Parts: sequence; structure tokens; C-alpha cells
Amino acid sequence: MPYFLMIAGLFLLILNLWSADFERSKINFFSAGASLLMIVYGIFELTKKQKNEN
Repeated sequence: MPYFLMIAGLFLLILNLWSADFERSKINFFSAGASLLMIVYGIFELTKKQKNEN
């Protein structure tokens, strides 16, 4: 599940930047922020899962 969150978040972030033509004035910052939070949450869940396995 953490890998899915990280990959989906990265994919959405790339699509968000691409749809804004990589211009800062056109970026939807709420969508970009949500994508970054998905990536961060995926990393958090992955580290939590690895700590539980040890």
C-alpha cells in the first residue's frame, strides 16, 4: 500500500505540473500539495511498516 501511495502521488504531481506547462503561475497548489502529502504519507507508512518487521 505505501508503494501505491508514493507512485500515485508522484504520478499526480507530474500530471499537475505538466498540465500547468511547468509555469509556476498556472500550478494548482492545492492539488500539488495533496500529491506531495500522498508521497510523504507513503514514506511514513513504509518506514512504520519496516520498523514493525524488525
